Amino acid sequence: MLVLIRLFMLAAPFFQLAPAEIDAYLARLNAQQCEYGERVASIAQLALGTPYAADPLGEGPGAPYDADPIMDLTRADCVTFVEQVMALAAASSYREAFDTLQRIRYRDGKAAFEKRNHFMIADWVANNTFCRDVTGQLGVATEEVTRTVGRKHFFTLKKLEQFVSAAVDPEITLEYAPVGTVAAAEKNLPSPALILLIGKVDWLFTLHCGLYIRDETGAGLFYNASSKRGKAVALPFSEVFQNTERYIGFTAYKVSSPETVSVPSGEVTPE
Repeated sequence: MLVLIRLFMLAAPFFQLAPAEIDAYLARLNAQQCEYGERVASIAQLALGTPYAADPLGEGPGAPYDADPIMDLTRADCVTFVEQVMALAAASSYREAFDTLQRIRYRDGKAAFEKRNHFMIADWVANNTFCRDVTGQLGVATEEVTRTVGRKHFFTLKKLEQFVSAAVDPEITLEYAPVGTVAAAEKNLPSPALILLIGKVDWLFTLHCGLYIRDETGAGLFYNASSKRGKAVALPFSEVFQNTERYIGFTAYKVSSPETVSVPSGEVTPE
């Protein structure tokens, strides 16, 4: 961990770095032969302060439904913060992170709106099996909630009627740790862990997400891109549930390294 602290001091925040500078940083980080969890901690620390922007990533310039960049380290929302940190931590270069990000965000790694993992429970964790559900292993009494995931409703809200008829609304039963168990459950959270905060909206599950990471002392923080604070921050996990009634609890996933991939040359290039 001390090696990572020295690396923190050598680099500016990620949202201020050019791709060539990111290549140099990733080369130094990989030279240390750190475990994936340590690399996640390093990247997440350097991503603090990234300005918040809702839905900042899309399928790139010219895409028919969402022309936002495929990768953009200068801004993030809660989902793209998690995705980009994971991709960078698995990569040895900016290009490799760019390619791996597509594998994380899309079914089959193809950047297309209809293939994007829009729903964190129904799509994202289902398709990204390097995140393993450990909610039932946190030593607390869990509860279950059953909902019908509203893919049709989502596409209607986006005014993309062409996707509505083919969309399937699955019924899913989810095991979660209730709000009242947070303090006890945190003691058994792995690091890093993907945390999904389960809300009260009846057609979806996840209202917010982030990464739980312990430092060298064993103290854990929740790293997330916060719309309320306007940037990526790290805060004690218990604070997430204070002064709000938005959430009924959370699910937790142990994170291992996603497979790094290379998209064939010329297929999609970093902006």
